[in-house]
Amino acid sequence: MPDGARRFDRTSPRAEGPSRATAAQEAGIARAQLVCTSDVGEAREVFSHVYAEATLEPKRDQTFGCALGFVSFGATRVVMGDWAGGGQASLPDSGEHYILCLSDEGESAGDHAGEPFHVAPGRRGALFSPGRSCFIDVTAAFHGRTLVIDRGALDAHFAALTGAALRGPICFDVALDLEDGPGSTVHEVAQLFRRQIEQPWASPMVLGALRGALFTSLLVHTRHNHSAILDAPQPRVAPDCVRRAEEFMAAHAAEPITLADIVAAAGAPERSLRAAFVACRGMPPMDFLRRRRFELARRHLAEPSASTSVASVMAALGLGHPGRFSVEYKRRFGESPSATLSAGRAAAGLPRLQPRRRP
Repeated sequence: MPDGARRFDRTSPRAEGPSRATAAQEAGIARAQLVCTSDVGEAREVFSHVYAEATLEPKRDQTFGCALGFVSFGATRVVMGDWAGGGQASLPDSGEHYILCLSDEGESAGDHAGEPFHVAPGRRGALFSPGRSCFIDVTAAFHGRTLVIDRGALDAHFAALTGAALRGPICFDVALDLEDGPGSTVHEVAQLFRRQIEQPWASPMVLGALRGALFTSLLVHTRHNHSAILDAPQPRVAPDCVRRAEEFMAAHAAEPITLADIVAAAGAPERSLRAAFVACRGMPPMDFLRRRRFELARRHLAEPSASTSVASVMAALGLGHPGRFSVEYKRRFGESPSATLSAGRAAAGLPRLQPRRRP
């Protein structure tokens, strides 16, 4: 630890801890070195702002030293805490955060709401849930790396995965085995996220994807009070009525079928069939049929006979006005229908179509 202690400025936004240390938007990455000191009073002041109302006590007969910093990306922060002489900390309430405790060097132990835990590099971690007390005792030369996740972000991710609304916070089992089984996956993903966020060239796009993987890994590979929802068998991709409707449309897409025909083939009421299609395919049945017809049009144009033309394909499939057909075709497939036909004729060894001469 350096002899000179850098003072902690109460007027700085850093004094309000990682959750308010920056006004950066979700797309931004913020970094701050909060304190590097051998002064116990200064360390206590900073620590109590990083973790609200936390208390800090140095180890007896040890030279005290503390360095705290963080990197934040939206609702997720990595707090770096280095403790030269170790210490003990108490947190009466973990607030509206989920906290994953890992170590780069040194060990710690304690309890979270009465559940014991042990943190050791690459072997053991701890996962704290919102609103619960915590006591932690860290050894000398402890280098902690803690991931702090806003409750709202992880709760929203759970809802997106399951479709289930939470009535309270997720309560995780505290002790986490990092060496074997699912816990090792959590550790690997957390370390990857941490290594990336600490790089000066970190990309918000990459971090966004890694954060999603981290959230999913925490929810799926640890045990908590809502694990049963995630462990339940996944529903089938589509109900039988959707499957029957799709089979009917595939067989009759080139024919002038109607919604009533599709409903009859599906054997389900129109409203039920529509709701099932929107849920499973993201669109109502007639939009799905239109997509199927465009796919069929592309196949006819890509594998033409000598008499195939864009107009004949469009008319045969009932795809509407030529101009609108061409615009929608290009939006769907990235090229004009005439370009597909030209390539198809060339592949089939047919002569190129001559452009029409205007009178």
